[in-house]
Amino acid sequence: MAIIHNPDSEYSREMQQWNTQKQHGGKNANGFEPFPAMLYKAFARDNGKVMCGDPLAAVGDAVGEAFSRSCQLIVQNEYERDNAVRAGWALDPDLAMAQYEREMRSIAEVTAQRHYADQGMSELARAEATQADNATHEQVPSLPSKRKAGRPRKVV
Repeated sequence: MAIIHNPDSEYSREMQQWNTQKQHGGKNANGFEPFPAMLYKAFARDNGKVMCGDPLAAVGDAVGEAFSRSCQLIVQNEYERDNAVRAGWALDPDLAMAQYEREMRSIAEVTAQRHYADQGMSELARAEATQADNATHEQVPSLPSKRKAGRPRKVV
């Protein structure tokens, strides 16, 4: 059964504004407007699963909703979009997942090259590299540099 609203009511006037395009004095879009736009970025969850958003956010899970929000970025213009894309955000969730995989492959390749270069290091340096690798479950593409404490010597 249809609902009929009085055309002179406040509700009908408001709905008429939303059904009228902006160029004619309403609140509706003038057609396709590219901005604001949403960008996406994939992250690994605590369990190791790579996701771009969480399906549990739809049922009201607070943790899933927070994770989903961290995977999304809203940009208002082309300048913001270009900066965000350079910073690693993607235009589509599927592209974000593919980009994450490419980044992880690149890190794995650099780590493999570092392990190959470690063969020419001294025993002490190799032991430090092994210790740095064993300290985390993630890939270690470069070893932390050890600086001596204190001020540098003055050159006279």
